[in-house]
Amino acid sequence: MTEGNIFSIFSETENLGPRVQRQLLDVYLTLTLNMACCIFGCYVASRVPALGDYGLFTFIAAAAGAMAIYLMAPIKQNLQKRCVILWSVSWLVGTLLQNAIEPLMYYGDEAIVYTALGSTLTLFASFSIATMISSRRRVIYLLGAATFTIASLSWVSLLTFFYPTRMLNSFVLLIGLATACISVVVHTRNILDEARMGGDLDPVTHSLQLFGDALTIFIRLIVLLSNEKRRREEDGNGKHNKQRQRGRSGCRFKAHPSPDTSFGKTWSINF
Repeated sequence: MTEGNIFSIFSETENLGPRVQRQLLDVYLTLTLNMACCIFGCYVASRVPALGDYGLFTFIAAAAGAMAIYLMAPIKQNLQKRCVILWSVSWLVGTLLQNAIEPLMYYGDEAIVYTALGSTLTLFASFSIATMISSRRRVIYLLGAATFTIASLSWVSLLTFFYPTRMLNSFVLLIGLATACISVVVHTRNILDEARMGGDLDPVTHSLQLFGDALTIFIRLIVLLSNEKRRREEDGNGKHNKQRQRGRSGCRFKAHPSPDTSFGKTWSINF
């Protein structure tokens, strides 16, 4: 391979042929069914509160199902079994996710859930489409710069153990959100490279990886939005308390006797 061919690999723009498009369609259709099963699991858990009492067993079952997907051979004979396991894992994850969403829904914070869901879909679709239409060189440069920046700033998370401030916690959450977005780019890039090499894509494994990325983004956004709303409420309560204290200190009562011959001694109050 000549030097020109080496550099042409990193500079060429993606040309998605019919075969690659068909395989990508299988991956994202499987991912769509994953998200649908997860949403259905959230709905069932909201209607059956008893499922929340078995969170540990649900987590173990979901982890075992994910391990089984990776251990089973990605052949056509196992495709149906692996899809059933995958959708079962997504349903179990949805029941676990309901435990995090339920307090927000109980206290009337549905807007946080809907905002996080819409933002997750927007971020996921944006990074996926940008990776598909960009050249390999741009993707590699972007990944290198982003990885170096996050690795350089990751030491800030160590400060939270010694100086647990609100600003540092929010900064760590933002680093985690950026890492999840980079994972979307990496996994999408791996899917495209595998498809361009002429191999058959494994829609189950790839959709599970992308589902994990989307779930991580969603959870990070929920935590960030919840913390931001709590901060605003605390700031508002603090300002209200200060105004009340100022009002009490500014209103001074002075009482002195006022002679009244008809009713005896009374008291008048001057401000």
